[in-house]
Order: sequence, then structure tokens, then C-alpha cells
Amino acid sequence: MIAIVTRLASGLGHRVALWAALCLILVTALRIATRQGRHAAKAEFAIRTAEARIRALRISREVHHEIKTLSEAERDHRLDRWMRD
Repeated sequence: MIAIVTRLASGLGHRVALWAALCLILVTALRIATRQGRHAAKAEFAIRTAEARIRALRISREVHHEIKTLSEAERDHRLDRWMRD
């Protein structure tokens, strides 16, 4: 009787250890995937933020250049129109 119980317990122990190992592998793989996804999302956000800043600086430079090249009369006319709107 003791031999049968010992044999069942040892067989069950191997199965439990196998399932525990598989669960640990699955949890580890999910954590790694989540971490990589989070890092990729942060990098993509940083890239989009930098591109938006570059666009804003480029537009600002173009507007500044346009204002500098306008004649004073045209600049006053546009300023008056802008203040009315």
C-alpha cells in the first residue's frame, strides 16, 4: 500500500513540476512581450513628439521668414485684417 501511494505521489509530483514549469515559462513569455510592447510604445511616442516639434519649428520659421520679407505696408494691412478677425 505504501509503495502504491509513493508511486502515485512521485508520478503526481513530476506532473505538477512539469505544469509548474510550463506555467512559469508562459508567465515569463507574457511579461517579456508586455515589456517589449511598452518600450516600443514609448519609443514611438517619443518619435511622434519629436516630429511634431520639428513640424512646428519649420512652420514657425516659414512664417517668420514670410513676415520679414513683406513690405511694411503689406505687413500693416495683414495685421489690421488679423486684428479684425
